[in-house]
Amino acid sequence: MRSHYFLTDIRRLWKSYEVYAAILGVAASLFFSMESMELKNGNVLFTYVFATELSGVMIAYVFCAIPYAASICEDLEHKYVRYQTIRGGLKRYVASKVCVVYLTSVLVMVCGSLLFVFLCRIQGPWVSEGLYDLGPSLAGVYAGLIKSGHYAWYCAFYALQLGLLAGILSVLSTLVSLYITNRVMVFALPVLAYQILLESAGPGMYSVFMFRAFNKPFREDWQCLLFLSAVSAGIVSALAWGIFRKLQARG
Repeated sequence: MRSHYFLTDIRRLWKSYEVYAAILGVAASLFFSMESMELKNGNVLFTYVFATELSGVMIAYVFCAIPYAASICEDLEHKYVRYQTIRGGLKRYVASKVCVVYLTSVLVMVCGSLLFVFLCRIQGPWVSEGLYDLGPSLAGVYAGLIKSGHYAWYCAFYALQLGLLAGILSVLSTLVSLYITNRVMVFALPVLAYQILLESAGPGMYSVFMFRAFNKPFREDWQCLLFLSAVSAGIVSALAWGIFRKLQARG
């Protein structure tokens, strides 16, 4: 039954205009972050990293939450939760919903980032000659992809790490939507949560900045990605438990 929930939501995903609008929104937010449509330092890779470092990128996290973060709240309004839990159980319903919210956020971030990157590629080369402006990236994760000329793959993995953070923020929005009925506040939560985490934890490696590819806590790239995936999955699991307990309390 859990797979039935999940597959139903996945089929809804591909038919949902909100997902495609969110992908466009992520790309637009990266351009907004730079306050310009022009390439920085005349190359794509530096432009993408530069755009993700500015505060405007927080809007991208909002777009990642838009497609499904309020889905459980909407199901409650239409009394769909009770019907589904009778058929398959509350735990399975929550697990399916959280998986869809999380994976959709990751997908939107990756696809939106790649759209931004390929739009930038129309304007100029992937990198500058000598890679002189990519020092932090060459010292971080996936540097081998840059050195071997797989620039699009580097951007995809960079976006994947940002997507792991976006997934956490979207599931957090889902949890908050059970307490706050104001949809604007629910979708604004990723920005607020990101800013709070940034201010409280500071710019160190083990803060929200751990999801940036220029931080490399382990020697091997796969170890870094596995570590971030485990951190992200652990936090999301805790949030999912909070969602389950809240729905259980509502009866």
